[in-house]
Order: sequence, then structure tokens, then C-alpha cells
Amino acid sequence: MRNENGGWILGSNKFLGNCLILNAELWDILDGLKLILQRGYNKVVIQLDSLEVVKVIHRSISKISNSALIRRIHHILTQESQWILRYIHREENQSADYLAKLAFEIKEDLQLVETLPVDALEFLK
Repeated sequence: MRNENGGWILGSNKFLGNCLILNAELWDILDGLKLILQRGYNKVVIQLDSLEVVKVIHRSISKISNSALIRRIHHILTQESQWILRYIHREENQSADYLAKLAFEIKEDLQLVETLPVDALEFLK
């Protein structure tokens, strides 16, 4: 998560073991949405580097999804009128990829990253 100036606010990662990449992305979004709600942010732009995930979530808005995970994400998004979900290129989202890789090294449940590691600061530029 970043503030309106692009500065670091908070990151998270979670070790899920073996699962589909789509499901890992969806879990990451759900965890992020819950954190955003808990911290009281009201104007939010959620940027994802997976066009497939963005399409799946946007498609679920127009019809009922069979996935409980997608329904939970959709429920949160519909409660917050000033939250936007959009696709960005992978090169613009390298800090998120960095945090995802840390989850495989640490292998913990949800881990909050309050301060971005020094070797990841270059991704914010």
C-alpha cells in the first residue's frame, strides 16, 4: 500500500503452500482489502499486475461467482464506493512481487511489512 504521493504505507505477504497463482493473487487481494478497512482508508486504488485477476473480479461484479473468495472480495469492494481496482504492468508493481517472494522464505501466515526492506526501496521510484 502506498499513500497519494507514492510513499510506502504497508505491505503484506502470506505463505499459502502449493496453490494456483490465481488463488494466491486473490488471497493477497482479500488480505490487503481487510488491512485497508482496518486502517480506515477511504480513497483507495488497488493496482494489480495480473490482468486475469482484474478481469475475474470485474466479471464477478456483473454476475454471481462460484468462488467464495471472489464473492468476499466483491462484497468488500461494493461496500466502499471510492475504491478502484485496476491493472498495471508488472514493471510498475515490483515491490509487490518482492514481498510475495519473501513469503516463500519466511513461510508464515499473514506477515505485515511496516517498513519496506532497503533492497526493495528502488522499486518505489
